[in-house]
Amino acid sequence: MTTPKRIVITGAAGQDGLILGLKLANAGHHVIGIVRNEEQKTFLRLYNPGIQVEILDSSVLKTVVEFLERAQPEQIYHLSAKSSVANSWSDSEITLQTNIFYTLNWLNALNALRMHSTRFYHASSSEMFGLPKSYPQTEETLLHPRSPYGVSKVAAHHLVVNYRESFGQFASTGILFNHESPLRDLKFVTRKITSGVAKIARGKADSITLGNLDISRDWGWAPDYVDGMISILNHSSPDDFILATGRSHTLREFVRTAFACIDILEWENFLQIDPSLSRPADVISVVGDATKAHKTLGWAPTTTFQVMIKAMVDFDLEILDSDTPERKWKLE
Repeated sequence: MTTPKRIVITGAAGQDGLILGLKLANAGHHVIGIVRNEEQKTFLRLYNPGIQVEILDSSVLKTVVEFLERAQPEQIYHLSAKSSVANSWSDSEITLQTNIFYTLNWLNALNALRMHSTRFYHASSSEMFGLPKSYPQTEETLLHPRSPYGVSKVAAHHLVVNYRESFGQFASTGILFNHESPLRDLKFVTRKITSGVAKIARGKADSITLGNLDISRDWGWAPDYVDGMISILNHSSPDDFILATGRSHTLREFVRTAFACIDILEWENFLQIDPSLSRPADVISVVGDATKAHKTLGWAPTTTFQVMIKAMVDFDLEILDSDTPERKWKLE
């Protein structure tokens, strides 16, 4: 039986934070979900009554120190970030401040309080690879970010490694490749596609407008990756792990698969291309090698690309059919 722990999740109202909070609360842990504002606090309390929810400003070191002194967590999952790659070009300063300096505040607070045994997980990203020099990408692949978001994640990633090596902080990172679920925000292209397909199926839209269909990503199922996070932080020693499926698919394949879920094969007739939606310096193709996570943690993805997309389309259809746009998906 798992011994209950005091666990903090920053970014608790995001896709991964919601799934993680449910899994940890269901396992009997005392979970404190950190959010940015009252709106997120109200939503998270309704979504997961099994966790404690607090608003915390991670931009202020003193605030983080005071919180840690009071909460005394045994584990911290630092998932909070400005996570939109596309928007990071228009709000680059905020993206860098949030993703780098907020992370630094948590690391500095833990070090100042000498809470070196408190386990700290940082959500790194495959966007750090950007323009990779080798395929597939491993934990040793040279980083070459192609967006302000990617740059911010590289800096934060190296800070976590630095504090681990310099102060003995139990600090680990998960370099997660793209992972999706029905909880993905509509501002992300994957959910834009599945929601758009559902609207077309129900006669509420005529087309979907996208940018470059030739980009390629290693897409996986978010609940699998959350299980990986838990395995990373519960490993006997801190380390860095890639979580990925090892298979890359183009956005074109994603669109085609989504339309196949509603039995539309001539999907090109429902698509419009807007070149302005392409990023200034896009990541064209990435694919991860999760061999280390598989051998060390026993982790492996369980859900296929096709099953993942069908789950997202089916839920977006349920939202339309139930006429409850605020309905939120929960893993069974």
